[in-house]
Amino acid sequence: MPVTLTVRDESTTGSVGEAITLTFPTETITVRELIRERVYQEVQDFNRAKDQSHFKGLVQPTDAEVSLNGFTLKKRREIDWKAQFERACDAYAKNRVLVLVGDRQTESLDETITITRGVDVSFLKLVPLVGG
Repeated sequence: MPVTLTVRDESTTGSVGEAITLTFPTETITVRELIRERVYQEVQDFNRAKDQSHFKGLVQPTDAEVSLNGFTLKKRREIDWKAQFERACDAYAKNRVLVLVGDRQTESLDETITITRGVDVSFLKLVPLVGG
């Protein structure tokens, strides 16, 4: 039975971003699977909205500028979710983005997360992430 997980972005200043709801086939996932599903959903949502040049996501697409609550592409194009995913995993590995589950920081992409009712998951970006 599929399970859902709500994640939020947080900043080092304490601001909290809009919630994103992700769906997984099982209640046990890895941090890598969490990042992949998040990035995939963000990119798919953007690519489906053909009239949009504003991207809200974890990783800043290449040739996009930072704007209020996201990134604006200089020219509308499809974003490659795989390139975004690779950048996000690299940023995680280099501690430029942290994944917090409850009151603890995850430590590896292969760490297991059990999705339970009321679990809080936050992404904390320490520097801007630029990708595909």
